[in-house]
Amino acid sequence: MWRRLRRDRLAWVGLLLLGGIGAAALFAPWLTDRDPLETDFLRRFEPPSREHPLGTDQLGRDLLARLLYGARYTLGAGLAALVLILTVGTAVGLGAGLVGGRVDAFLMRIVDVLLAFPGLILALAIVGMLGPSLGNVLIGIAAVSWASYARVVRGLVLSLREREFVEAARALGAPRLWVARRHILPHVLPTVVVLASLDLGNLLLAISALSFLGVGAQAPTPEWGRMLNDARAFLWQAPHLMLFPGLALFLVVLACNFLGDGLRDLLDPHLRQGS
Repeated sequence: MWRRLRRDRLAWVGLLLLGGIGAAALFAPWLTDRDPLETDFLRRFEPPSREHPLGTDQLGRDLLARLLYGARYTLGAGLAALVLILTVGTAVGLGAGLVGGRVDAFLMRIVDVLLAFPGLILALAIVGMLGPSLGNVLIGIAAVSWASYARVVRGLVLSLREREFVEAARALGAPRLWVARRHILPHVLPTVVVLASLDLGNLLLAISALSFLGVGAQAPTPEWGRMLNDARAFLWQAPHLMLFPGLALFLVVLACNFLGDGLRDLLDPHLRQGS
């Protein structure tokens, strides 16, 4: 596995990009001494310069500082949403596949209803009812995104529970939860990790899209989607205000896709052979 990963150059590019952007967000106070919320109306719309490497925005705030600190909000929100989605989706899928019967039918009907709606629109409706905030965006996205993971996990569990090693554990009197944790979950996790790595870029885009629409992070929070929303009125006057947040989001999503493809090839040999 390690040798295959070393040969996958795109996966390494994605890992280095994602790691570099994550490190920049983590060490933002050491990379810039500017306050991302500090305004200076006398220095509005300045182009990139030595003092302000990426220029200033419509309120005279340093754009580099806002990008670095904004990475904390965008990446942090994406990872938090992914953890919440994985937890709920895996738990529901395991429960439906192992218990079966009416419980399985009830949970899968909920999954069918959620998958019947466009995800972003349903998340927008949920956030609209809860109120605009980045935390409510996480709730809205997680509420509509766990269903696809639950369906995949349920399908894997249905196939695994008929395997000989699972039947042997049951014949020996092993509790159902112990069988799920010891024998089923380790076989499910690689596929779930692959799906999560491929889906992280879509989650980041969804969070930024909702902030761009005005229901996510609120001003003056330096979240990338919010920065794009604030800058769209000044596109022709100061195009760098949209260029740099858009480029940062593009690089992060591209890195997630590269890394996800590499993990898919590494953890799921069946997909690799099929491709």
